[in-house]
Amino acid sequence: MTVGQEQNVGNYQNIVLRSTGSVVRTPQFGMALGFLTFEIAYYFAYSFGMTFSQAIPSPFWFPDSVLLCALLKSRREHWWLLILGALPIRLFADVAANIPVWFLLATFAIDVAKGLAAAFILQRFMRNPLRFETVLDFVIFAVFAVAVIPAVSAFGGAAALQARGADFWAAWTQWFMGDALAQLVITPAILYWAFAAPWTLKTVDIKRLGEAAVLTVGLVLAGYWAVTGEASVTFAESRFYAPVPFLFWAAIRFGMPGASGAVAVIAVFVVACALEGSGPFSGLAPGASAFALQNFLLLRAAPLYLVATLIEQRNQVERSLQESEARFRNAADNMPILLWMSGTDKLGVFFNQAWLKFTGRTLEQELGDGWIAGVHPDDIQHCLDVCHTTFDTRQPFEVEFRFRRHDGEYRWIHDAGTPRYASNGEFLGYIGSALDITDRKGAEESNRALAHVQRLAIIGELTGAIAHELKQPLSAIMSNAEAARTLLKSRNPPLGELDEIVSDIRRADQRANEVLGYVQNFLRKQEPAMQALDLNAAVSDVLPLVAGDARKRRVQICTELAVDVPPVFGNRTQLQQVLINLIVNGMDAMANAPEGKRQLTVRTQLNGDGRVEVSVTDFGVGISSGNLPRLFDSFFTTRAEGMGLGLSIARSIVEAHGGRIWGDNNPAGGATFRFTVQKASALQDHLLKA
Repeated sequence: MTVGQEQNVGNYQNIVLRSTGSVVRTPQFGMALGFLTFEIAYYFAYSFGMTFSQAIPSPFWFPDSVLLCALLKSRREHWWLLILGALPIRLFADVAANIPVWFLLATFAIDVAKGLAAAFILQRFMRNPLRFETVLDFVIFAVFAVAVIPAVSAFGGAAALQARGADFWAAWTQWFMGDALAQLVITPAILYWAFAAPWTLKTVDIKRLGEAAVLTVGLVLAGYWAVTGEASVTFAESRFYAPVPFLFWAAIRFGMPGASGAVAVIAVFVVACALEGSGPFSGLAPGASAFALQNFLLLRAAPLYLVATLIEQRNQVERSLQESEARFRNAADNMPILLWMSGTDKLGVFFNQAWLKFTGRTLEQELGDGWIAGVHPDDIQHCLDVCHTTFDTRQPFEVEFRFRRHDGEYRWIHDAGTPRYASNGEFLGYIGSALDITDRKGAEESNRALAHVQRLAIIGELTGAIAHELKQPLSAIMSNAEAARTLLKSRNPPLGELDEIVSDIRRADQRANEVLGYVQNFLRKQEPAMQALDLNAAVSDVLPLVAGDARKRRVQICTELAVDVPPVFGNRTQLQQVLINLIVNGMDAMANAPEGKRQLTVRTQLNGDGRVEVSVTDFGVGISSGNLPRLFDSFFTTRAEGMGLGLSIARSIVEAHGGRIWGDNNPAGGATFRFTVQKASALQDHLLKA
C-alpha cells in the first residue's frame, strides 16, 4: 500500500469515526438505546416472575416495577411506545406458553392500567418522581403505588384467576401482595441503582467508599448467617434479625441509595431461602411461604425507607442551607460595597472580602468588636451609641464615621444596618452595608463653598442698592441728630419735638439694622440646617435686599402670596438664595424693556402634587429655544460678565430639597422661572421612611 493509499484509508477511518460519534450523540440514538434497554429488562423481569411462580406464588411481580420506572423516566408522549413494546413479550415469551391468550391480554391490560395510573399520580404530585426527597414524597409513593393502585387492580387480577378456577380472595391477596412488594422493594432499587447509581458520581469520598464496602460485607455475612445457615431458624429467633442493624446503618448513613440496596440484598437471601424451603420457610406450603416472605419484607422495608427518606430530607435541607450560604458568601464577597453581619450579641460574625480589602486586615481581626479598631477615635462613641441604641430597639439605622483604610488614611463611611429575622420571626442580629462617601463629602463641601461664593457674588451685584438702603436711614439719623442738637441749645428746648426726633432716630436705626441683618444672615457660611419654615415669610424677607436695586433699575416688584401655603421643610438661607438669583436674573432680562413694562411678579401657591411652588415672572426678552435645555448647566450663561453658576447652584439646592426647578417663556412675552419645595409633613415622612 502506498503512502497516498494509507492516507486515504486513515482519512476514511476518521470520517467513519466522526460520523459514528455524531450518530451516537443524537437524541434519536439515545431514545433507541433506552427503548432497547427497556425491552431487555422487561423480558427478563417477566420471565423471572413467571418462572418464580411455578415454584411458589410469585412474591414479586417484577414487570410492574420495570414498566413503572420506564414510564417515570420517559416523557408522556412516548408512553405508548413502551406499552406496545411490552405487549409482544407478554404474548410470545416462552414462559407464556400454554396460557390462554385472553388471560394474557387481560392481565397485560390490568398491568398497563396500573402502571399508567401510578406514573401519572407520581408525576403529578411529586416534585421529582424518580426520588423520595421528602417524607411526603414517600407517603405518596407508598399510598398510591404500593397500596391503593395494587389493591384496586387486584380485583381485576383475582377475577381473571377465578375464571381459571382459583379462589377469588386468595387470588386477590396473592395478586395484591406481589404487586405491593415489587413496588416497595424492586422499584426503589431501580430508581436509585439503575437510573442514578452512586458509582456514577464525579467525586468519590474514599472514606465513605470504605465505609460502604464494610457495610456491604457485613450485610452479606449477616444475611447469609440468618437465613441460609445449616441450622434451621424461625422468624422468632434473634438470629434471623441479624441483618437489621446493617439495614439501619445503610439507611442512616447512605439514605435511600443505601436503604434500597440493602433491602435488595436481604430480599435475595430471603427469596433464596423461600425457594429452597429452608430456615423459617421449611415445612410451609408454597402459598404460605410466599405470604410469609412478603410480610417479612414489607414490615422491614417500609419503616426502613421512612427512616431513609427522613435522612434524605435532612441532608437535602443541609445541602440547601450550605448551597444558600455558599451563594450568599460568593455574592457578598464579589460585591463592590462593604458588607457585614452581626449576631444577637452585637458582635460581628461576617465581613465580606471588600471590607477586608478596604481595611487590609484579616477576618479574624475584624470579627467580634475587632472592627472598632479602624474607627477614628473621635467617632467611636457616636458610632457605638447609634448602633447599640437601634440594636436594642430592633430598628434600622444609618451612621457616618471616619474609618481607617489599609493605607492609614481615614475615609468617611456611610454605614446602614437593618435587623434580620429567621422564618419563625426569631431575631438573628443585623446585616448592613458601608459605602465610602469621602468623595461625596468633599463634593458637598465644595458645593457649600461654591454656593457661599455665589451668595457673595449676588451681594456684590446688590452692593450699590444696599449702600443706598443704608444711606437713607443713616442720613436721616444724622439730620435728626443735628436738629436735636440745635433744639437742645435753645433756652427752653421743646421736649415734644425732641421726643419725635428720638423716635425717628430709633426707627431709622432699626431699618439700618434690619438691612444689615438680612445681609449678615444671607452671607453667613453655615451648615444647611433643615427645618419647617414659612415660605411666604422667607419671600418677604428677601424683598428688602433687592428693593434698592429694583428702584435703581426702575423695576416694580409685586407679590402674590397664597394664604393657604403650608410650611415647607428646608433651609431658609438656601431657598432665599435661589429666589434672589431668579429675581436678579429677571431684572437683568428687563434691562432694555420700556420703563412702564418693567414689572416682576413673585408668586407662591400650593400645587396639585402636594408641593409648594414659587414663581418669578418678568416681561423681558424671554429665553431662546436653543438655550432652554442648557439653562441649568454649570458655566452656561448669556451674560458677558457672568460665571454661569447661579442657576446650576439653584438647581442643586432645589433638588436637595426634594423639588425641581424649570423655566418657560410666557405667551405675552418674558419668562417665568419656577421651583417647588416639599411640604414639611411630606418630606419628614419621606426621610423617616428612608
